[in-house]
Formats: sequence, C-alpha cells, structure tokens
Amino acid sequence: MKLPICVIDAQTNTLCRKCKQLYRDGKISDIDIEISKIIIDASKSNKNLKNISFYSSYELSDVVMIITRKQDVDILSSSEIVDKIKQNTHKEVRFLEKTNDPRKLIESLLDPVPIVNLSTLYIPPHSDKEYKIEIGKQFKDKLPIPEEVIVQ
Repeated sequence: MKLPICVIDAQTNTLCRKCKQLYRDGKISDIDIEISKIIIDASKSNKNLKNISFYSSYELSDVVMIITRKQDVDILSSSEIVDKIKQNTHKEVRFLEKTNDPRKLIESLLDPVPIVNLSTLYIPPHSDKEYKIEIGKQFKDKLPIPEEVIVQ
C-alpha cells in the first residue's frame, strides 16, 4: 500500500519525523493524513486495498480531488471510503489518475465536459508552459470544478 504518509503513522495517528517534515514543508496536508487513515481503517475489512496507491489529494471549495493510479479508482471509490471522506470533509470526492500527460489530467479534471481544443502556449523568456482549454459554450455552467481553479 502506498500512502502520502507511512502506513504505521496512519495506523497509530502519530507522524514520524520524516512525515512531520513533509507536513511542515507543505508536501502533505491534513486531508492527505485524514484520507490515509480512512484507507487504513477500510483495509482491515477490504483486502483489495492492500495494493492500492494513493499519492495525494487537493481540497477545493466544494470538492476533494484524490490522485491515484487508474486501476485503483474502482477500489478506492467504494461507498465505504467515499462516504467517510464526504462525512469528514463535507465535500464531494473526485478521483484523478496520476499522469504526466497534461491532456489526460485536464480531461479527467473536467470529465464529463468534453474538451473541444487543448493548446500549449510557450511563454518567453524561459519557455514556461500554459494551456489553453476550449469547451463548448453549452458546458460552461456544467464544469465539475470551480472556474477559478481552471482560469489563472
């Protein structure tokens, strides 16, 4: 099982020195710790959870995004886990596949809204990248995440 914190930390509700440093550095958050504990508790009754990978999570105004492997989405999206996360955060839960492909990431963020066009813009002087995402006007009010998160 791969979690943002050590499995023993999730079981004992205490962070080790390494995980405390990750927390102080902002590399793990309260929600990462909380979800790790929920997964550990659920793994006692669900042996399929022993091989999952939960990398990180992001909390938005009304949704928690959980980053995991594609093959783990079905296991982690069980009602037991999702209900506990909703109960603790009072937010909707979405799962995203960990990927290095920006198009896949954006598609999973916006799902079920279809992307019309995705362009990569290179910004001088250091060739920083920005992505221009186009969706149909009829879907503007149906975005699954707040527009402020997308438009920056």
